[in-house]
Amino acid sequence: MIPAFLCIDVEHDEHAPAIGDRPWEGFASAVELVDRLRGPLAERSGTAPHPTWFFRMDPIVERCFGRLDFAVHRHRDLVEHLSARGDFFGLHVHSLRWDEERGLPYTDYADIDWACRCVTVAADTFEQCFGRRPERFRHGGYFLPEPVVDTMLEAGVVADLTVEPGVAPQYADPSFGAFSTAPSTDFSAFPRRPYRPSRSDVGRPAVDDEDARPLVMIPLTSYDYGKVLDGFARGLAKRLLGRPRGPLPLNLWKAWPDPRTYWDLVSRAIDESPVPYVSMAIRSDPPESLPAQRVRALLEYLPNHPISKRLEFTDPLVFWPVPPATC
Repeated sequence: MIPAFLCIDVEHDEHAPAIGDRPWEGFASAVELVDRLRGPLAERSGTAPHPTWFFRMDPIVERCFGRLDFAVHRHRDLVEHLSARGDFFGLHVHSLRWDEERGLPYTDYADIDWACRCVTVAADTFEQCFGRRPERFRHGGYFLPEPVVDTMLEAGVVADLTVEPGVAPQYADPSFGAFSTAPSTDFSAFPRRPYRPSRSDVGRPAVDDEDARPLVMIPLTSYDYGKVLDGFARGLAKRLLGRPRGPLPLNLWKAWPDPRTYWDLVSRAIDESPVPYVSMAIRSDPPESLPAQRVRALLEYLPNHPISKRLEFTDPLVFWPVPPATC
């Protein structure tokens, strides 16, 4: 069996929320989808699937929805249901601020102190809600600078699932709100398998125990899918034009040719990796949105694909405290 991590970021429906007390309909829709898949996936693999739900509890949630723990307070029935199912909980943070003049949220990557404060505030809220520190963590908006990693460690995080290998710095993205004050992290050279980060560079595996931070990084599953989808002739043309391909995350919300092709690519990524595992992340988008429809189509097809027999959707902490020998 191959460890698989389905990370579900529990967020407000809008990427750039307004101020007002509104339910997070995408959260309820994600719970409904997972519940419908539990039986078919368990039947195929022989193990009950358990995703990890990463809750937003950073300051912009309080600014827009009135309280930091809005997701848990407003949707307590869903949280209790997932807990009873044996699912895992983690923390998801965005470095958003409120622009008073424009009346819109924006991402402040230029102020690292603010980014660290968002992590600290969210971690304290998580502990108040669940009675424990947030061991599992995902930072939103392709962002993982060194000071934020140190703040995560202080907050009790031991497994991070943020890294998106191959992704260059982003200057504009829906997750940034109205705008961003600085580009996101450059993940283009980050490892593509679980590793313990060096104390000097979060993007580099530690050389020994003394050099290692007490943390395991679990990158999202990536693959050079352009090589497969483009075909040889088109791929050769890209290289001749100076546009080399490379591995990128196999994100569920992207537009793929069809569900079988997507899971075929995931299978290839697993079989060619020195550490066989799967890590994928989705956002609790409202059900009528295009990303949610794409995610639903792919996940609903999964029990029909041979890879479903090999996947054990489990806790990311299986890679901690002792990461794989090849990390």
